Amino acid sequence: MEITDKKQKDTILKKYCIERFFSTAVWQALKGGLEIHSFRKGEYICEDRKSPRRLYFLVKGRVKLSMIHLDGNITVAQYFEPISLLGELELLGIHRQAQTIQTVTDVICIGLPFDVCESILLSDSVFLQNLSRFLAEKMLRGMERLAATQSYCLEDRLAAYLLEAEEENAADMDGWMKTRLTDLAQYLGCSYRHLSRVIAQFVQAGLIEKERVRLRISNKAALQQRVEQMETE
Repeated sequence: MEITDKKQKDTILKKYCIERFFSTAVWQALKGGLEIHSFRKGEYICEDRKSPRRLYFLVKGRVKLSMIHLDGNITVAQYFEPISLLGELELLGIHRQAQTIQTVTDVICIGLPFDVCESILLSDSVFLQNLSRFLAEKMLRGMERLAATQSYCLEDRLAAYLLEAEEENAADMDGWMKTRLTDLAQYLGCSYRHLSRVIAQFVQAGLIEKERVRLRISNKAALQQRVEQMETE
């Protein structure tokens, strides 16, 4: 849903300060064309096999990017939290494998339609510097996750994921995190059955609680100790 109320838009723009990603002249040229979209949990920002038509700044909430393979299978590739860019590769003219971007929580994005911003942004040195940083950070996160999948046991990777998700406000006020185990298994690079066994072990050890599709950390110190040992190995 697009937020069109001027007062509400001004409040959101003031809160998240995305003008710092642009030069002053480009910000003045573009700010009138900014769109603010809110998405409910479970909605698609980018649907099946459709390319993004906007550059989005994810400023609130959490989304997951899933890749659609040639055989029709879908794999959760990455999660994104604020402040992240969505659609930056398409802005650069790079078309990647078919994908979906779906919200994990309620989300707010600040968007710029490509037909409004493309030529202006690609000539703005300040934006290009920030874009380079976003791309480098995204690449490093992907490399770190691949290395962790190959080097560390599932127990350690799950502990790290739970701590990171809680820190990134994926949990509600009571600390519960809603998680589809099939998605989490894909993201952690394991089978659903293996993940279920490890979660059961964590519950039995008093590290977490599980209630249907929800998980909650019970012993944060123990999980942190496991992650710290993983990082120093």
